[in-house]
Amino acid sequence: MEELVIRAGQGDREALDSVCARFERLVRKYARQAHLWPVAEDALAEGRLAVVLAVREYDDAAGVPFAGFAASRVRYALWNLFKRERRRWKVESPLPADGDADGEGGVFAILAAPGDLAMEVEIRLRGAAVREILLQLPERQREVIEKTVLGEAKLSEAAAGMGMSVQAAHNLKKRGLARLKVLCAGM
Repeated sequence: MEELVIRAGQGDREALDSVCARFERLVRKYARQAHLWPVAEDALAEGRLAVVLAVREYDDAAGVPFAGFAASRVRYALWNLFKRERRRWKVESPLPADGDADGEGGVFAILAAPGDLAMEVEIRLRGAAVREILLQLPERQREVIEKTVLGEAKLSEAAAGMGMSVQAAHNLKKRGLARLKVLCAGM
């Protein structure tokens, strides 16, 4: 084995392939540990690379058998891989699929928010101004407009809720919208 490793270290491709093949079971053994399951493919690649680097760095004069040297290199390479991945897992936050615990949309709601932010702010500011102008309307006109235009009620539902005919509610709505148009022109 030592002669094969020395030949592989000197650039003999067949010797390197032979050494890697002999240590494949060892690499698989260490790469299949439970803590490495999420990165199993990376662990196999890292272990194989550790064997190749062990071949290149092996010094037979040190008196250490290559099998022990390679096993320790594979074991520590995979341990370092696990530590790197664990650090990365601690930093990363899982993204919620349908929203976060608060019922908000989470990151996906922010990323997928339609429209222009500046336009949304302008609409909110104008909405506040429109509410102030609505307060200038007579109470019955304001009530019909709030129920039908700003709310989701049909004209007939609004009329029934206010105790009037549909035609009277329509006239109130028409006069209120005309008055709003005049008041908003001054904005």
